[in-house]
Amino acid sequence: MSRTHVYIVGAGFSKYAGLPLQADFTEALLEARSDEQYPMRPLINHLGQFVHDAFDHEVSAKARFWPNLEDVFTNIDMAANTGHHLGSEHSPSVLRTTRRVLLARMMCMLHERFTKAAEVENEDWVSLNSFFNGLDLLHSAFISINWDTVIERRVAELRKVVDFDYKCLAVAADFKGKENVVMKRKPLDEAKTLPLVKIHGSVNWLYCDNCRRLYWFPAEKAIEVALQLVTHKEGKRLKLARLEDCERWACPVCSEVPLTTRIATFSFLKALDFPMFERSWLSAEQLLRNAKKWIFIGYSLPAADYEFKHLLKRVQLSRASSPEFVVITGGTAENAKYTRNNYQRFFGRAIKKDENVFENGLSAEAIKAAHS
Repeated sequence: MSRTHVYIVGAGFSKYAGLPLQADFTEALLEARSDEQYPMRPLINHLGQFVHDAFDHEVSAKARFWPNLEDVFTNIDMAANTGHHLGSEHSPSVLRTTRRVLLARMMCMLHERFTKAAEVENEDWVSLNSFFNGLDLLHSAFISINWDTVIERRVAELRKVVDFDYKCLAVAADFKGKENVVMKRKPLDEAKTLPLVKIHGSVNWLYCDNCRRLYWFPAEKAIEVALQLVTHKEGKRLKLARLEDCERWACPVCSEVPLTTRIATFSFLKALDFPMFERSWLSAEQLLRNAKKWIFIGYSLPAADYEFKHLLKRVQLSRASSPEFVVITGGTAENAKYTRNNYQRFFGRAIKKDENVFENGLSAEAIKAAHS
């Protein structure tokens, strides 16, 4: 089946579903800290203690005082991945726990933000619905820079599509097996699935380090997936209220190997050398090579994504004819202009302000251009 339209979506796309931009992640991670009844508060407390120890801020420091998440992840990764301490109290094993706690907190936060936005259904939510309602499912595919499950959840509700082909041999699974072994779900019907490539991983994926199989779970199981990152022993030490959810689920093939996650974080050292990422990037290349139109939504083409930018440029120049471009951006006039300039510098004269660049977000005009 020909996928003529490839939608490349960034954090600005997910913002329509109430999720934060990367610059606002830290504030979103900490926003529930004052609620003593919040069940995931111990995760926030652990992170506050780490930032105190490693970056010399108060345990209760507000988001504006925290280091960039890129600095947090990169310092953890550079020490833990080489078997070194980061200060006397943060051994590699402790650092790996902190990294998993940070990921678990992010995954919970994304789920909470989406749930809250679904209750409010503001103007952005309505625009997002308009976009998905007009989508040609038979000829569309997505390449997402994000980890979240906004696409899965909105397509499932609005278009009744519940199966997704992540193009990396991910197996559909659920937390319904015996003795904490996950259960595989029925094979996907290719004719009723939406291709969705996630080049940095997804919050509904779990990975077996033994057989290297990847499993994907229903998007609404976000909290269960997140707490798979925290062992029962760690959860007890952190005093998590939902300690029962820290019982690790195992691979249905290996039976005794607990599943974990592999996500390319905000670290400057993105770990992309895993089978699912290699397959995802190859699949992204194939989709881009064959598509008639590349539609960018909420993605500013940042310099930090140099690997992906190189993929885009390489595929563009290797095609017999260049694809049609549509760029949909938003925010302030200054931010929109910055994004437009990024695309014009990178793709050249094919990017035209008054023709295929839409600077007011998912307006009716932009959606029409994206789907035409």
